[in-house]
Amino acid sequence: MITKDNIISAYFIDEARENIEVLTTSEDGTKVIPIIVPLDENHPNFIELNGLVSLDQLHENTYEKKKEERKIFVQKVKEIAKKEGLIKQIMENVDPDFFKLLFDFLLSDKQEHIDRLFNFKIFIFEQDVVKNSKNEAIKSAIRKSKTPLEALDNFLIIWKESN
Repeated sequence: MITKDNIISAYFIDEARENIEVLTTSEDGTKVIPIIVPLDENHPNFIELNGLVSLDQLHENTYEKKKEERKIFVQKVKEIAKKEGLIKQIMENVDPDFFKLLFDFLLSDKQEHIDRLFNFKIFIFEQDVVKNSKNEAIKSAIRKSKTPLEALDNFLIIWKESN
């Protein structure tokens, strides 16, 4: 049974967003119990869940969970790359086309680059200089940036302030 007293969190667990994992506590509060609930308006568990968590909130919870998982994944990849000396090796072997691709990303308004803008903004917000910045107006400007160059330009303002 899913109640407001035992629910911990709920989020989609598949790409099709047809199944929801609901984490609940046991009656004595000592265990976490996962429950898989189908996205089916007639399913009793979904009816209970829907009374506690809206569909919009499920989507938001899923987004936040995926963002956190990605952050942890990137952190682990960086740790491994540093440990194995791969970062230095990559920098020594940068393909000259990299710079062409970088400028194409920053300076063009191709739809494929606009589609990647969201990930670029997330990357910017993961930088310590941005995390530690108190300049909320520029952080807001980064969030609202319509192009990669605009996001980078606002990042540089924060970077210059910190140096």
